[in-house]
Amino acid sequence: MGLALQVTSHGELETEGLAAKLAATFRPGDVLILVGQLGSGKTAFTRGLAKALGIAEDKVTSPSFTLVNEYPAEPPLYHFDLYRLSDTTELQEIGWEEYLSRNGIVAVEWGERLEHLLENQYYRITFTITGQTDRHIEIEVINPQ
Repeated sequence: MGLALQVTSHGELETEGLAAKLAATFRPGDVLILVGQLGSGKTAFTRGLAKALGIAEDKVTSPSFTLVNEYPAEPPLYHFDLYRLSDTTELQEIGWEEYLSRNGIVAVEWGERLEHLLENQYYRITFTITGQTDRHIEIEVINPQ
């Protein structure tokens, strides 16, 4: 496990901008586990990532009721939101393993709920609310093996 980056964001636009700058470092097959309380910036980060991949930002919404939104791009972006997930068997039902093998970038809000299922290296991005609009963002590279 290694801490790759610590940043303070002063608003949604900065959080989106950070994700857009980092987008070039993420590769097909990468999994991003987004951790933080409601309103901490997880969806804003995903929106910035999507925008950098050429996806219209107005298309990016948190998939709270569908579990996953698919955004065609190169590479594609698979955006999961596990807030309403009752247990991980629901992930198996929607083809979680298949998403991991599709050579896209997988961004998972509330992803700490499935970290125990991850066998390969992934990124844990933790958002901490530090003020009205300020967020502390930590990006770690996790290698569970």
